[in-house]
Order: sequence, then C-alpha cells, then structure tokens
Amino acid sequence: MKFLTALKYKMRVYRSMAAWYLAIYPLTMIVVSVALIQTSVINENDGSLIYRLSGSVIFLFAVFIRFKEDFDFLLTLSMTRRDIYLAKLATAFGFSLLFSGLIVLERLIVDYLNEIFGYSHFNDPFHFFAPYATENHPAQFVYFLMLCLCCSFGGLLLGSLFYRFGKKFTLVFWLLFSAAPTIVLPMFLWALHQRGELKESMSALGTYLNTFDVPGASGSLLILAVVFCAAAWVNIRRLQQN
Repeated sequence: MKFLTALKYKMRVYRSMAAWYLAIYPLTMIVVSVALIQTSVINENDGSLIYRLSGSVIFLFAVFIRFKEDFDFLLTLSMTRRDIYLAKLATAFGFSLLFSGLIVLERLIVDYLNEIFGYSHFNDPFHFFAPYATENHPAQFVYFLMLCLCCSFGGLLLGSLFYRFGKKFTLVFWLLFSAAPTIVLPMFLWALHQRGELKESMSALGTYLNTFDVPGASGSLLILAVVFCAAAWVNIRRLQQN
C-alpha cells in the first residue's frame, strides 16, 4: 500500500509537468517552424516540419534529478527507501513508454505532413539520424524507450548523489558539466581545425549517426540503464535524511 501511495504521488506531480511540456514545447516549435517557412525566412523548398519530441529525453533527465523534495516528503509519510525507489522506477517506465510512443507517432505525423505540403528535409539533421532514418518502427520505439529509461535512471542516480554529498558536490559537478560544451568542445574543434581535420571529422560523425546499428545501440543503452538503476538503488538504500 505504501508503494502505491508513493507511486500515486509521483504520477500526480510528474503528470502535471509532462502535460505542460507536451502542451507548450511542441506547439511553440511547430508555430515557429511554420512561421519561418511562411515568411520565407526559410525557403519552402528547403524547409520542413521537424522532429521535436526527441528532446523529451532531456525533460525526463531533468525530472528525475528532482530527488530531494520527493525523498524528504515521502519519508515524512513513513515510506521506506524501497517504496520510494520502486515508485521512481515505475514512474520512469510509465513515462518512458509514453514518450517513446509519442516520439514514434510524431515521426509518422511529421513525415506525412511534410509529404502533403511538399517540404523537404534539407534543414533538419534529425531526419538523417539512424533511429529516424529507419523504417522499422518497432526498432525505433525500442531505441527511444531505452534512451528514455537510460536518461531517467541516470537522472535518478545523479539526484540521489546530489542528496548524499550535498551542495558542494552539486556545484562542482555542474561546473565540470558546463565546462564540457563551453570550453572543452570548442578547444577540441579548434584543434581539429588547426590540423585541417574538422571537415573530415564532421563528415565521419554524420556518417556514423546515419548508419549506426539501432538494435545494437538499444542493447548498449539497456545495459547502461541497468547499471544506473542498480547504482541508484545501492545509493538510495543507504541514504540518511538530511
């Protein structure tokens, strides 16, 4: 019964967040995309309605980092750490199934509308990304399901680590994390440019994203998700309430 109470609480909180996300983000992006095409900022022949819901994996990661408030509140209701953990897992599976299904449905709808309106895929690299390029919709669904689970469990692990080690650990992590795209990546790209290898490297990356094995990648993500899930449980079961 305690597990079900914790699950209902999680679903109620996250359902509201997901509803706002699904209402605002895709609608805004569709309106912007159509406006750019209609105002000729993007040429109609070179533009397209593009895939947006793949960004929901970032949303799930952000949602499951939110750990402290949920953990403290549910402990006050005499929930065990096991109840809280299982509720988190059930919520992750539920929302991962939902978003994976929506991602596949979006792909079908967007491709159909682009075909009707005569829009090409020139400006949207995601149309050439292997999970979208494949016509195997079950394989696409499984890939995004594994990706959503991996991001959810990764967020859960990270949120529990933030809770265990406190604000200093959180600050150091985000400083290092933000340094990757703002300092490390630009320096790496500059080094490639200096050696005259940037164009070749970008072309090789594009080829890889277009041709990598979707079922194989799904298996790798599943293994990573299991590792995150197990590590989160090891950490959560020993947490002391702050």
